[in-house]
Amino acid sequence: MTKTKTKTKTKTKTKTKTKTKTKTKSTASLSGAWTVRDDRFRRAFYLRLPDIIALLDFHDVPGTPDYDGDPVREELDALLDMQADPEREERRAEIESERGEIVQPFLDIFEDAGGAPASLVRLLTQLENAGTALASVYKERFERPRPHIVDHAINPMITVPNHGAYPSGHATQSALLAHGMAEVFGHDPGVVAEAFDVAQRIRENREWAGVHYASDGTSGAAIAAAAFTDLREVFDELFVDAIADVQAYDPGPSPYLGNGPTGSRVPVPPASVPMDQWSLERLGIGAGGVAPETGGAGVLVGLVDAPVDVTHPVFERGSDHAIDKALAETTDPATWSNATVIHNADYTEFSDGRLAFSSKGNGHGTAMAGLIAGTPAPGIEGFYGTAPQAKLSLARVTTRLADGDENRLDVAKVLLDMAFGPAPADVILVGPPFVRPDPAIYPTAWDQGLDNSDFAQTPCDPLAMAILLASLYVPVVIPSGNDGTSMISYPGAPEDFAGVRSALGDAAGLHWVREMVAREGLRVTEDMLEKASEMGDASTGDPFADTGIIVVGSAKLSNPANRLSPLEPAGYSQHGPGLCFLCPSDRDEDPSAPRDPASKSKFNYVPAPDILGHGGYAEEPSSLVSHQGGEFGFGGTSAASAQATGVIARLIEARRSAGQGVTGPEIRSAIAGALGGPYETDKGYGILTVQALL
Repeated sequence: MTKTKTKTKTKTKTKTKTKTKTKTKSTASLSGAWTVRDDRFRRAFYLRLPDIIALLDFHDVPGTPDYDGDPVREELDALLDMQADPEREERRAEIESERGEIVQPFLDIFEDAGGAPASLVRLLTQLENAGTALASVYKERFERPRPHIVDHAINPMITVPNHGAYPSGHATQSALLAHGMAEVFGHDPGVVAEAFDVAQRIRENREWAGVHYASDGTSGAAIAAAAFTDLREVFDELFVDAIADVQAYDPGPSPYLGNGPTGSRVPVPPASVPMDQWSLERLGIGAGGVAPETGGAGVLVGLVDAPVDVTHPVFERGSDHAIDKALAETTDPATWSNATVIHNADYTEFSDGRLAFSSKGNGHGTAMAGLIAGTPAPGIEGFYGTAPQAKLSLARVTTRLADGDENRLDVAKVLLDMAFGPAPADVILVGPPFVRPDPAIYPTAWDQGLDNSDFAQTPCDPLAMAILLASLYVPVVIPSGNDGTSMISYPGAPEDFAGVRSALGDAAGLHWVREMVAREGLRVTEDMLEKASEMGDASTGDPFADTGIIVVGSAKLSNPANRLSPLEPAGYSQHGPGLCFLCPSDRDEDPSAPRDPASKSKFNYVPAPDILGHGGYAEEPSSLVSHQGGEFGFGGTSAASAQATGVIARLIEARRSAGQGVTGPEIRSAIAGALGGPYETDKGYGILTVQALL
């Protein structure tokens, strides 16, 4: 069957080369779509609504709004500034078009001749209606007057609805739609990031229109995030159908309804090509190399990435577990909220902790975690991660990919907690393809004498700062990216850290960094800032030589049909200053070009643990692992960096046993010395093997 790629207007490329998709159904009318057919979902939502409100009340979401005083005056003044800005008139057409339904702007993110799948439109329509109902509860509760009633100088652009301002219904609806898109399009980070951009734009347009305070929008987004996990359960069938239509290789129905543990829901998959972990052999693990059953003992690996199915059998180790056995056996929100090895930046309020950390539309995190610390399990006999004795500390940050200082602050907090919190990681992999910041957000330099007073609130990129500071204590691994360009993807290029280095080396910049740390409650000490400010010049040679930042690119088999053929830089693997080394991964391909199944070669991809259903990487939705020889699978610099992180865990274990240092710079220096160089921007210090390091 010929596959056609979903065309997306993305701001960033996925770090795992995504599967090509076929849209299977055409778009229907968005006005009252499938009202009769889907009325059962509406009824199920209203039956669940009291429980959702009780959950939000327990977490004090959205909180009580201000009705007067300085906070309200500041918000009113901001609206008056917007009213006087010419940009307001430029937004008029958008504002007018968003007075009714707001599903269409989300469908406009991607293009396809066949239109949007009907299942996706059905799902988004239900989420939009749920947003209306949720917002209505709090509008009636708080009855906050609209801005133009409080200050008559405000002149709304549109007819003002005759209900309260708080929260913004449009903000609640659009945020729910963005979260829904993130679940359905988990395979495409570009779509996910743009969905949240669209939601932010719709939310802001209500302020430009003069009908909402900024805090109305903030509260609406908070309601959506807190309610979304429950809505995933209420609309489970709709989510499963939409994921199948958007992501399936075979457009047949998916049988994976419900949210029980993976092991209890696994059917017997049909016969498929035997799994062959060829990349492990090329790393020097198994087949005459080091034993695949051991490695990484006593090492805690941090993974900042996508959702992970902690119930996947690959993480089970008898009475032990690669993550936390208690978490795999419970949905209790208190247990999940208090877990030291779980960091959920996406959903902090939930009634089911396991559901809030998992996904049916995004198998990336499960694949990455398994490549690091997986062990054999029924259905995937013989599978090993590169550090099968290591433990995992996990963070999901899928809803934080879009540009914005708030998103980067949230990820920075997670990363710093992972590095310096109650369960400090020994090595951290930062996997997702975040959007590179708009240059106007942060100053590029804090040289003495420059006036950077406008950047007092944003003195530097907090995510880049967190990575830099953490790397001075533990190695921080970053995939180089899959665009094939000569610049590393964000946040792995030297340019991404230039502003941070400048701020930490300048008296005024350092002052405002300290203010940001205190204001945001970042886990940063004065000793850390002092240590970072003493770093040398990174403008020549290996730009990360004085840090523990380890950027990993992909090496491919020169002949995909021969596992022993020479490895060479993959064409898709981004490169440039900052690249540390290459690690085996999948072959080059043009994802948009149809391929003849008869031309399949044997070692196309890297075998990896997979989630059930159509949201993973396996061609068969009942398979717990994606294979190496299919037309689709897992790979890219994601697979390369995950395997490399496990090898680094092995190195940490060995150096500890020998009484050697394991800080980020010490580990990076040891790798550079072991691989031998010379340093080249297209392959770093060379191709990683266990034998070279150990």
